[in-house]
Amino acid sequence: MYSPEVNGTADSRRSPDSPDAWRAGRLRSPGRLLVLLACGQAETSTLQEAWQGQAIDVLLCADLAVALARIGQSRPDMVVVGDAGGKLGPVDFLVALRQVDVDTPVIVGLDDARSQLGAEALAAGATAVVRRPFSPEAVLRLMDSSRTGEGAFRVRPMPIEVGRLRVDGAATRIWMDGVETLIPAMEFLLLRYLAERHGEIVTREELVSAGWGAGARVPSNSLNVHLARIRRRFPAGPGEDWLRPVRGIGYQLVVPPKIAFAEPAAATGS
Repeated sequence: MYSPEVNGTADSRRSPDSPDAWRAGRLRSPGRLLVLLACGQAETSTLQEAWQGQAIDVLLCADLAVALARIGQSRPDMVVVGDAGGKLGPVDFLVALRQVDVDTPVIVGLDDARSQLGAEALAAGATAVVRRPFSPEAVLRLMDSSRTGEGAFRVRPMPIEVGRLRVDGAATRIWMDGVETLIPAMEFLLLRYLAERHGEIVTREELVSAGWGAGARVPSNSLNVHLARIRRRFPAGPGEDWLRPVRGIGYQLVVPPKIAFAEPAAATGS
């Protein structure tokens, strides 16, 4: 994900201020979304970090008045409005935008999505109004359902975070205590399935379906081997039993808290 500066080119036979010119000038990367984030730094960082690995290119703008000009130049596929500053509020921004662009979806985040301001934003042309702070996954779903036109953009599964463990949404990698590790595809599928059901008891049949497909006939030893490899990736300190077998049923993934050991006190002379 990066912050490109993309310049759209409108048909010179049309007025540069007409809605048709805006639509004609919009540039699209095949299979990717160009999203303008009109948000403050904290919200921008949260969304960008959560969307790593998604087919999304991001334009950044912290001022809604400047965002209007940026939209005219770059023709984004989507606009997300958060705690952007400047002289324009979200409703005035929408009114000005809809005078020249009636198509581009705009998601507006407010402290209270059901407030009078939220109703005014919807009346002014917001595609959706959501509560802040943003849920990156919820905004991503809205972006996918609200996008216009044709394209091969596909939402990839979001990363799963369970305490000290983070499992990527699509790439075969995990982070253990912040350390990134690439893992084989089968281990990734099994571990992701377990992480999605953190704390639940998962049957062996479920794990076979997750790794090899529903109805697959897999030797019992094959599943045991992959689970043993996964277990070896977890820290093995006292009380750190991450993958617990449940006799006669299956397995349970439990992520223990990291234990901080106190430094031994320095010896003092008599």
